[in-house]
Amino acid sequence: MSLGLSSSSQQVYNTTLVILTNDQDGDKERLLWEIINWEENPPEREYPLPGFEWYEVHGDPRTLNALVTRGILNVVFRSNKSCSYETADREAIKRALSDYRGLIQPPEEDHIIPPDLFDIVIGHDGKKELIIRSIDAPEPVHFLLYGVPASAKSLMLEELNRLPRSKFILGSNLSKAGLYDVLLNEKDKPRFLIIDELDKIDDQSNLAALLSLMERGIITETKYKRHREIKLKCWVFASANRIERIPAELMSRFLLLNFKPYTDTEFIDIAVNVLTKREDVNESIALYISKQVMDKLSSRDVRDTVKVARLLKGDTKTEVDHVMGILSKQR
Repeated sequence: MSLGLSSSSQQVYNTTLVILTNDQDGDKERLLWEIINWEENPPEREYPLPGFEWYEVHGDPRTLNALVTRGILNVVFRSNKSCSYETADREAIKRALSDYRGLIQPPEEDHIIPPDLFDIVIGHDGKKELIIRSIDAPEPVHFLLYGVPASAKSLMLEELNRLPRSKFILGSNLSKAGLYDVLLNEKDKPRFLIIDELDKIDDQSNLAALLSLMERGIITETKYKRHREIKLKCWVFASANRIERIPAELMSRFLLLNFKPYTDTEFIDIAVNVLTKREDVNESIALYISKQVMDKLSSRDVRDTVKVARLLKGDTKTEVDHVMGILSKQR
């Protein structure tokens, strides 16, 4: 396939693609990006020499010499103590690296929305419609679900996690470079990034990654001797209890959906729905658990009904009363 390159550049491009395709561990891809980054941002040296040496790009000399043999690198200086290299055609290699990322990016197949998506969530019909419209949109529209705890936000996110190529993460669990690792290192890049507890992300590198992803669809990580970049079409759905801690520039990239506390009727309807469909609880017992949790524990958190159901050793009201009696004494 001709790309409008000269014959020599085309050869470097083709060879680089072959090398990357056979690079199962990604070591050569990492090395080539380090080489490109070094050549474009060479460090200051006390005694300038042409090219780079193996240790400056963290490359094995045997690998570098193999790239010389393949025509990807040239030797520009050699002595008894050292050997320096440079790229044969930096722009052709960069183009191959970028195109390779596109080749291994999972195809944008028609994503199938489960027909029962959100069926377990009672009410919030307008919010459901907007989110489904977003999923069907040709370009990403991002949503932030915010409001008091136990108001169906997490339940909505759990349902979205059923979508193909979705990735669910907790904001409070992200490490310093967590988002970069999720978005850059995984073989199957997520189409839907689902973040619970967005307000608990406090590392600036993670926030910067989100800003770039949501605004431009590009993830770039540049560190000393390390450069990684991909284009990624990704929808972001997040939740937060409090939005005051979320930076304004990140908030502006979301459409906001406000979740208010359940009424008594809404809580019972949702809890019964969850217990019968997810926990396989008899409907009458599910109704009894829901009312007891609301009355005895003063809770409208569906998670509490699930916890009680899982503690039962039988499907009887007596068993529910026994568990609830113990829990009530702990309050």
